[in-house]
Amino acid sequence: MKILNVLILDDDPTQLELLKVMFEQINYPPCKAVFTSNGEEFFSYLSQAPYDLVISDYFMPDITGGEVLNKVKIEKPCCEVIILTSGTTTNEAIDLMKNGAYDFLIKPISFEVLKNRLIKIFELKNLIQENENLLEQVKIKDVSFSSDIIFKSKKMEEVINIAARSAGTDSNVLLRGESGTGKELLARAIHFSSLRKDKPFITINIAALPESLVESELFGHIKGAYTGADAERTGRFEEAKDGTIFIDEAGDIPLTIQIKLLRLIQFGEFQKVGSNTTQKVSIRIIAATSRNLEGMIQTGEFREDLFYRLNVIPINIPPLRERKEDISLLINYFLKIKSEKQNRETAALTDETNDLLINYSYPGNIRELENIIEYAIAIGRGNYITSKELPLIIQSNPTKNEEIVIKGTEDYSQSMIKFETNLIHNALNKTNGNQSSAARSLGISERKLRSRMEILDIENTFR
Repeated sequence: MKILNVLILDDDPTQLELLKVMFEQINYPPCKAVFTSNGEEFFSYLSQAPYDLVISDYFMPDITGGEVLNKVKIEKPCCEVIILTSGTTTNEAIDLMKNGAYDFLIKPISFEVLKNRLIKIFELKNLIQENENLLEQVKIKDVSFSSDIIFKSKKMEEVINIAARSAGTDSNVLLRGESGTGKELLARAIHFSSLRKDKPFITINIAALPESLVESELFGHIKGAYTGADAERTGRFEEAKDGTIFIDEAGDIPLTIQIKLLRLIQFGEFQKVGSNTTQKVSIRIIAATSRNLEGMIQTGEFREDLFYRLNVIPINIPPLRERKEDISLLINYFLKIKSEKQNRETAALTDETNDLLINYSYPGNIRELENIIEYAIAIGRGNYITSKELPLIIQSNPTKNEEIVIKGTEDYSQSMIKFETNLIHNALNKTNGNQSSAARSLGISERKLRSRMEILDIENTFR
């Protein structure tokens, strides 16, 4: 981006003149500003040219700042909006931010505040443009890719296509998808098809670490950095030198660490905890998350600048329920490798079992399917896996030709028992039997979960 195109609307002649003077004094970022005091004229300007930023007063006779924001986001969704106000309430300000406003500023605004916002937006737009340019480069490159990823669906074909091409670049990748969709497998495939394939591939799961240990795990620490630091520790970034680091659950990175991670990405340097010595490192970052990072940006939980640094090449992995064509392939694959692992001949499925597995929704995705097959082989005795060898939640799942019917003879308590039983089974399946995680997902304590499992006679089939 060579210039920031700005459209300003304010019905106050004095305020409008003040903004004109301020823009005349701004050398960086380079701006081209158009000023108007009329709502109708404003929308005419908006429709005739591309704008990167709209600055609008909130209280005006013919239109409100909220209406301006809504109109801009419909017609120019990539255009940022700053609202100027002298009396907006906190609730109104929150609503503006939720509806997509970049910021709201209290009048009279200072020159430094205005310039600061312009610089941030200019640099943000440049970063987005760089990312789009890199994606265009990715689209015209191709490399051989891993054959370990099993699929035949169109959705996964698109995922593999962009992942394979991303391997030919050195850009950061952000993998988005539910837990169990295979984000780490895809990250490994990208690394081992890249120019860094002969260098380390290091993984770290942020969600599995106490917040107090995240900085030390990532950057390392020197001896005596804090109580208990009896020896110097090498961090994961240092271990990944010249290679790739896979940061799983990146949405859980604490804000204080996000700032340091941003510096590492921008300048390739970091400091160990307790050290004043700066170290240089060349690494590629592949991050993954199942969280809504855009929503976290709005609530201040995730830095917008870090998001764009990680999200250079975004790859969205669909859940297993949206790629039904792949389920049969995955079932056959897991039947083979799990049977070999348990020194058994490859088992076959009965038609009923196959139907149940094909039509199950898999809240835990591929990881859940893998565990189900391993469980079925472990408890099975014959050459065929029947529905009785499947976890209870699968056995009770209707096939596509069946319907769930609540009989009129069932009373309220019976219906609620069935509902709660299925709820707990789903939570346990989604967390692969981890009762602590299942309890958190249900919003209850682990003790309460165990108590309800005992009362309802629910067996944890993943233990």
